[in-house]
Amino acid sequence: MDTSSKLCMGCMNELDENGNCRFCSYSDDIPHLQSYLAPRTVLDDRYIVGKMLSYNGEGASYICYDMIRKSKAVVREYMPDTLCERERGTQNIIVNPECLAKFKTYMSEFTDMNKILSRMKNLTHISTAMDIFVQNNTTYVILEYVEGVSLKKFLQTNTGYLTWNRVKKLFMPLFTTLSIIHNAGIIHRGISPENIIVTTEGELKLTGFSISSIRTSNTGLSPEFYSGYTAPEQYTSLAYQGPWTDVYAVAAVLYRILTGCMPLDANTRLTNDTLVPASRINPGIPVYVSNVLSHAMAVRGEDRIQTVNDFVTQLFDKHYQLEHQKGATQTIPIQRPERSQTTRQHTGSSGKHNSKQSKGSNTASIIAAIIIVVVFLVLGGFMLSQLLSSADKNQNSSKAKSYEDLSAYENKETTVTTTEPIITLTTPAADDSPYGTGSVMPNVVGMRYETVVQQIGSEFTIRPEYYFSEIDFKGYIAEQSIPADSDYDPDRKNELVLKVCKGSENVPVPSYSGKTAKQYTDLLESLEIKYKTVEMWSDTVGIGYVISTDIGVGYNVNIKNGEVLTVRVSKGKSMTTKATEATKPALPAEQQQTPAEQ
Repeated sequence: MDTSSKLCMGCMNELDENGNCRFCSYSDDIPHLQSYLAPRTVLDDRYIVGKMLSYNGEGASYICYDMIRKSKAVVREYMPDTLCERERGTQNIIVNPECLAKFKTYMSEFTDMNKILSRMKNLTHISTAMDIFVQNNTTYVILEYVEGVSLKKFLQTNTGYLTWNRVKKLFMPLFTTLSIIHNAGIIHRGISPENIIVTTEGELKLTGFSISSIRTSNTGLSPEFYSGYTAPEQYTSLAYQGPWTDVYAVAAVLYRILTGCMPLDANTRLTNDTLVPASRINPGIPVYVSNVLSHAMAVRGEDRIQTVNDFVTQLFDKHYQLEHQKGATQTIPIQRPERSQTTRQHTGSSGKHNSKQSKGSNTASIIAAIIIVVVFLVLGGFMLSQLLSSADKNQNSSKAKSYEDLSAYENKETTVTTTEPIITLTTPAADDSPYGTGSVMPNVVGMRYETVVQQIGSEFTIRPEYYFSEIDFKGYIAEQSIPADSDYDPDRKNELVLKVCKGSENVPVPSYSGKTAKQYTDLLESLEIKYKTVEMWSDTVGIGYVISTDIGVGYNVNIKNGEVLTVRVSKGKSMTTKATEATKPALPAEQQQTPAEQ
């Protein structure tokens, strides 16, 4: 208790000698909501609870102080106010008897979600769960305290919007983190400027994870929606939700940042979709970026970009287009002046006379065109013969010259005079570049490796060097061996070494729920997780479906070290179970379950 008396319950900083806080305006006289924890409450004999930061239909978040770590933290209390209430005079949660099953179901989901997040401590762009415990007939989660301001407040102090060049650098690590979270089976459903923190280091952190039911209509909980950012399918309990739900929210956040305007609410768009493309609001936004945002914010989930990886690919591949620049030895095509078109005759008023006149005019035009073509062919043949004759004379004259004279002649600029525009042919510059000359090397840093191979792979021997990173996005290039803007010879097949990110070396085990062995192993291969399958008898899981893995969902597999994941696959019910079932009366056909339903 001595510790709590020295701390401000508003910011958990030490009070001055007079008991006042120098960092915030919190006062112990400020009343708190009686349904929630009172300041200075101690949980698990370790965490001093301070003022409440926020609450929704799932529970409440409080600032707290960890007496063991000697640091600030955030405690999240599971307390769905439509299903329970706090007992008067104590800290215990009293559950409505009619809602007991739903209360326990949602609490199990709350616990499982935070357990998975607690295994992702290597992800630096989310507020990670550090501790989970049960007390007061409910569950508490201790979360990392993030120093910074919400993206919403950050935008208010930065003219309301940011440029695309700044946004793409700011959000790339967050895209990587969100992709990993999705692979672990977690959908956020509440991504908005309020749940993204801009840290004091200028990085983004995603906070505000909650169970799915709190961000879906008609689930028995008070829904928490973020106008303009919540996806359309969240306004009904009948539509499917998935990674595409978060794609909508992320795209809406980018829309808000780039335009300075909050997107139209999705619930309104269901009946009257008048969303204005981002590039029409802010002409400084590249058109292709605006198109990708519109695609990612499609009202129908099936019409939308489905994954964060696809969203990033469309955003960045279209931005980094290679411009193949030519050097001094570029071939210049000869420009021939176009012949002027024959002036068309205007017809008078409508009638047979005008029709005949038009036909006569057309016939005259055709004859005139034929005559012009014939004249040009004759002149062209004459000019060609003159050129050939001149070339023969030059060739005979050159034979009489000595080798020294010929060498001196070849090292001079040669001017050929014809009836065409004059073309000056210059010899290539000296080959000072170690890569030769002829073309200029483009900047490929920040591009997808596959895109670079497709566009310039024929001119180089490309060799990738892979590395692991928790920050850089998988498949993108960080360095190139041939510097940008340097000369190279496209006929030399220079070796181009590209440093390519392979993503994080620690990959969370994805969820296998409801997946066949083929579906799940395809997913593991896409994540580059090595695996082996083991068939087992199962009385509850259908044939060919995944039963479990030896490493729990959300726990990391180290792909750098070649760690192998064991996937247990059902081969159906055991002979003992089948024999037992054979002695039971058969159920009617309409009541029997398929293996997939089992």
